Parts: sequence; C-alpha cells; structure tokens
Amino acid sequence: MASSSVVSPERRIELNPFDVDAWNLLLRENHARAIEQARAFYEKLVTQFPNSGRYWKAYIEHELRSKNFENVEALFSRCLVDVLNIDLWKCYVFYVRETKGHLPSFREKMAKTFDFALDKVGLDLQSNSLYTDYIGFLKSVPAVGQYAENQRITAVRKVYQRAIVTPMVNIEKMWEEYQAYEKSVNPTLAEKLIMERNKDFQISRRISRQLEQITRGINRQAVSVPSRGTVTEMKQVELWKKYIHWEKANPMDTEEYGAFARRVIYAYEQALLCLGFYPEIWYEASLFMQKAAQELEIKGDVKQAGSMREEAILVVSSARHPIHPGSTPAGCSKRGMMAKNSSRDQSVDS
Repeated sequence: MASSSVVSPERRIELNPFDVDAWNLLLRENHARAIEQARAFYEKLVTQFPNSGRYWKAYIEHELRSKNFENVEALFSRCLVDVLNIDLWKCYVFYVRETKGHLPSFREKMAKTFDFALDKVGLDLQSNSLYTDYIGFLKSVPAVGQYAENQRITAVRKVYQRAIVTPMVNIEKMWEEYQAYEKSVNPTLAEKLIMERNKDFQISRRISRQLEQITRGINRQAVSVPSRGTVTEMKQVELWKKYIHWEKANPMDTEEYGAFARRVIYAYEQALLCLGFYPEIWYEASLFMQKAAQELEIKGDVKQAGSMREEAILVVSSARHPIHPGSTPAGCSKRGMMAKNSSRDQSVDS
C-alpha cells in the first residue's frame, strides 16, 4: 500500500474513518474556506466524532465568523449539554455575551448563562476564567439605590465564595481578589468573612495543586476512537483511571455525599469524552452511580437518587454499545449528571 504521505486525506478516511490525523488535515483546509463550502465537512466531522468538544467548537466558531447566529444556536442545542468540554462551554458563554446585549432581558439571561455553565463545568480545573468573567459581569451591572447595590454585593460574594472552595488553577489569585473585594465593601465585616472562609480556601488550594499534578499528562483534546492498543493510548487510560481513583478517595474530605459524588461523576464524564470506546469505563461509571443512588436514598435525597438510577441505566446501555458515528454520547453527559438535571431546561437559544 502506498505511504500515507501520498494518500489523500479523503482516501485515508475511506480506509479508516477513525484516522484522526487525516480528519485534522481536512479541518485545516476547511477552516480557510467559506462556511457554505465547509459545512458539509463539519457535519461529517461531528457525526464521526459526536463527543469531541474541539470539533464542535471549530464548527461553531466557523459559523460564528459568518454571523450565522441561528446555525450557531442550533449547533449548541445539538451538543452543549452532552459534551461537557470546558472550552466548548466557554465558547457558549462568549457567544451569549457578544450577541445578546440588545435584549431587554440581557442581564438576567447572562446571569442564567453563567449559572448554567458553572452547574455543568464549574468543577473543571480550568474553570477559573468562567468564575472570573461572571464576577466581572456582576460588578459591571449598574445598581441604582441601596437595595440594588446590596443585591449586587450578595451576588458577587456568592460567586466568589463558590469559586474559592472549588479546586482550580490560579485559585490563589481568586482568593486575593475575594479578600480585596470584601475589604472594599465593608472592612469590618470583611475580617469575619475572610476568617470564616480561610479554612475552606486552604483545602481548595492544597487540592488544586494535587489535582494539577494528578492530571498532568492527560490529553483532554484526545478524540474518542476504538483502541489500537498503543503505548500512548494505554498510558492515557492509566492516567484517567488514576485521576478517577483519586477523586473516589475523597481528597477534599467532603462531608456532603452529593458534592463528593458530583466530583467523581465529573471525572468520569471527562474521561468518557476521550475514552468513549472503552466499555470498562462506562461500567465503572455505572457501578459508581448505582452506589451513589443508594447512598443518596439512604440520606433522604430521593429525587437525586432516582435521577442517578436513570442515568446509571443509560450508562450501562452505553457500555454495551459504545459511542459510534452519529450517536449521542449518552452516558458521558446526558445530564451534566447530578449537577441539576433541571438545568437541562436552560435554553441555548435566544
């Protein structure tokens, strides 16, 4: 057979639909074309790799460059809640902020958009810019009168306090900004609030460093393809399993079981975006979710337990039939899992 260097990308894909390098060559070519010429390619791309946040984002950004807002919203509706890729979600927040400013309800819509994003990917190590942007947005909202000003202070404080207990990159900077904010609002009250939050921040800072270390080497941009048994692939599987095992050990010593389970489930969700053809990962996720459902039921959270059981059934199904071209990556994100099933009702259009 001729060397792949002289075989066209199209032919390589005919021979092997999972030839990611060939798809990437075509992606670069189509990136420079008008969207009308490239759209058919993008459709084939996201059909072949339905849980690749990177490919959905490339498609959406191309439509966005041509200001095809209806198409952009249709694409977000197809992928957003099913592909919990942090960069895809940042793209969504950017889109809403840049295109909905003319709406009378823009402030409310933007706040809901940030809340939606944080509910879905707010546990991500790289989520810091979402929190920072949300805080910046809230600070920029005009507040007329003391009541409105107090509401804004409460809203900003709430996001800061959520951020500083979430392990993420640059958490020290977030903590410094939070302290400065409280001191600017009320120096007397600030001392009390900062002291109350310091212990939780210290835990988050320690876990942030561990999380960066434990996830070092993981290729989050990897595309789900059937295993070829290469050393590189096996190393990635090993790293993902190590990360999941670490989350299962509850390194934050979280007392609230639901919060602990959300972190473990998010780790599985992220792994399955890259390892969608590994049935054992699906099965492990399903077993954990079934156990979590039992624990939640024992603790009296019947609603969340029921939702978890439904998701576990989906994950078992996905384990038996791993993702395939044109499918939706059902188990890995038909939910943003436990993080508020109700948030699925959030609209991703105008």
